[in-house]
Amino acid sequence: MTTAPVLRDFSATSRLGLALAVTSATGYGLMITATRLTYDAGSNPVTVICARALVPALLLAAVMLARRTSFALAPGAFWPVAGIALGQLGITIGYLSAVAFIPVSLAALVFYAYPVLVAALLAATGHSRVGWAAGLAFAAAFFGLAMALAPSFSILDLRGLGLALCATLSGTLLMLAGDRLPAAQRMLPLGFYMNLLTLAVVGPYALASGGLTAPVTATGWGALSFVCLGFLIAFFATVGAVRYAGPLRTSLVMNLEPVVAIVGAIVVLGEALGAVQLVGVGLIFAALTLSTLAERPSPPLPPVA
Repeated sequence: MTTAPVLRDFSATSRLGLALAVTSATGYGLMITATRLTYDAGSNPVTVICARALVPALLLAAVMLARRTSFALAPGAFWPVAGIALGQLGITIGYLSAVAFIPVSLAALVFYAYPVLVAALLAATGHSRVGWAAGLAFAAAFFGLAMALAPSFSILDLRGLGLALCATLSGTLLMLAGDRLPAAQRMLPLGFYMNLLTLAVVGPYALASGGLTAPVTATGWGALSFVCLGFLIAFFATVGAVRYAGPLRTSLVMNLEPVVAIVGAIVVLGEALGAVQLVGVGLIFAALTLSTLAERPSPPLPPVA
């Protein structure tokens, strides 16, 4: 498969990819708040991870059987699918486990270094030309993210930092593998095998440790249901965004995820937003606007009289 240029023109296809990236970031961001509600209702991370994999896998299998969709992968899709599945698994385990050792804000900041890493790897391998505008946008987005998250460095546990770095590398793998996915590969089998891998890794541990704990309130069950269905939609939106807009733009837009999570925490959980965080959020939006304007095709020159 020949990889298309990563910095695509701002065409209808690119706009579709941008819309999917925003959908993905919004879905993942809202899931953070929903996950917190699930925990407050008596559940735990192992249960959420297992449910988030089991429910989508069963739904996808049922739809595929009803539509008589083949479970086979398209030619040349095995390694990209494996990379996407491993990337998502690494994000799930690394990100959610890191917060057990370091503050959530610090784990998020380390994790969201992956857009910068994606840009660096694409430039180093010659798959894209990262101009000054794109480089400035990535730097501004990361700096704004640091301000918005306001991470605490009081606890620097090497285990937590290592797990967060694992999530960073996994996010990079997911983006790069998604860019190699053949156009003929259907999304339903991709989602099914991705969730199946998560179940195969996390399920036995959950059963052996007896760590599965269901929510005890209706709100908790509703939040868990949203996490399961929202994850499926957000994941497919991510893959679609990489396919239509490329890994570079998608990675940059994914900086909106923690912003959405912050807004969700304010609206649903009653948390406050400080002045520095407001400036950081504004900087992220400014970076996204800069990257979008920089990729617009230049208008045609007026005819010479």
